[in-house]
Amino acid sequence: MVTVQVRLASVRDREGILAISSRIWEGEDYIPQVLDRWLSEGGLFVAELGEKVVGFAKNTELSPGEVWLEGLRVDPAHQGKGVAKALARAQLEAALAKKPRSVRLATVEENLASLHIAQELGFREIARFSYLEADVVEPERLPTAEKPEPKAAWDFLQRSRSFAEARGLVGLGWRFRTLTFDFLTELCRDGNVFALGRGPSALLIVFPDPYTPEDILALAFLDGEETALEELLHVAHGLAARRGNRILSAMVADPWLYTFLSRRGFQGVPELGAVVVLEYR
Repeated sequence: MVTVQVRLASVRDREGILAISSRIWEGEDYIPQVLDRWLSEGGLFVAELGEKVVGFAKNTELSPGEVWLEGLRVDPAHQGKGVAKALARAQLEAALAKKPRSVRLATVEENLASLHIAQELGFREIARFSYLEADVVEPERLPTAEKPEPKAAWDFLQRSRSFAEARGLVGLGWRFRTLTFDFLTELCRDGNVFALGRGPSALLIVFPDPYTPEDILALAFLDGEETALEELLHVAHGLAARRGNRILSAMVADPWLYTFLSRRGFQGVPELGAVVVLEYR
């Protein structure tokens, strides 16, 4: 029996990786948009059977000591041969070798095979999110939103039910990163944080989708009083329209916020189900 071998990827593996990606999600995988960046960053692994690339996976350090495992793909013709488990184990070993503060990954609840592998390796569920998206509609009137000071925004987050439900994570596309005060300060400095009202009464954090930034603007965080949230949604639509984005996306852990967005044009993707975030313990 041929043993699965895992190694770091090189530029020579590019075509093999793209060939696998083309057979995933009916050819609508995001990997082609990010592959060149992943190859230059490092942390990209390939699995081989014989001399054929049959799978790949990526480790990304979202912040110092915060490792995210992503992009695990297996050629459909070679599933059930231990390829995914070999890749996941190699990812985890490489991550732990850096003595990180956290190692996390996400998968959808319907992907029982991935959940089983992750749990077998020592990962445990810490949060669940629903993925929602809406077409961008440029508002006729753009509300005036404030750019809050980091301390005011941070104080709001500490009172936020949505932030607590998300376990302090913000969804950046299909990645989930811990929102620390330093990261929030960076987001405020870059003009990605908006607030309305005294206190403030509502807070919005936007972030270009790391996989398809030209198409999607991610609502990394949204919470507050309902009337103010309505206004901030207009801000998000207006901002996305100016940037040329077609879609607003959101990863939502709070059931109330899910209902709020669903009533305002956001829809889920039925085949995805819940997005489960797991952390190595």
